[in-house]
Amino acid sequence: MSKQIFAMKEMCKVRILYKRSVKSVMSEKELLAKLQHPFLVNMVYAFQDCENLYLVSDMLSGGDLRFHMEQRGKDLFTERESKFLIACLIIGLEYMHKQNVIHRDIKPENLVLDEKGYLRVTDLGIAKELRPENSSDTSGTPGYMAPEVLARKDHGMAVDYFAAGVIAYELMLGERPYVGKSREEIRELVCAKQVQIRREQ
Repeated sequence: MSKQIFAMKEMCKVRILYKRSVKSVMSEKELLAKLQHPFLVNMVYAFQDCENLYLVSDMLSGGDLRFHMEQRGKDLFTERESKFLIACLIIGLEYMHKQNVIHRDIKPENLVLDEKGYLRVTDLGIAKELRPENSSDTSGTPGYMAPEVLARKDHGMAVDYFAAGVIAYELMLGERPYVGKSREEIRELVCAKQVQIRREQ
């Protein structure tokens, strides 16, 4: 008998219908079933009863990246630590993109460490298989959104890498390169500001 521990996400069917999230929930379940990789959260099983849907997946006990950033406070991640975490993220994204899937909401809250300290990509709630008809859909978190997404223009896999770059900056400098009070203000900063990071000596 296996003693392996898994995580289980419980979703109330009534709430899903009330929030009109049926399409999003089913899309996430289908993508989780399709994608299996060491640097992603992997779904093991899905089932339902009369009241709820259940997704059983890898147990990731290391906490999300936002938690670790806040725990560090002013003690920033070193270049070496940042490279390791971003490498995990890039490898996971490369796999997703080879499957023609774009995540669209890469941010520290959606990146979770496993028990060995490796970074895993989670939360595929707004991820999509990229097709010409949905290449201009806008979703995500403004501080991590690429300029083409903020401008509501056609976009592709590169927007996930833009978000990865923002996270790399945030890990080493303790703040995002683009901070504004509104989506419009952030868009202006993204389009106008050239970001540079000084290497460690």
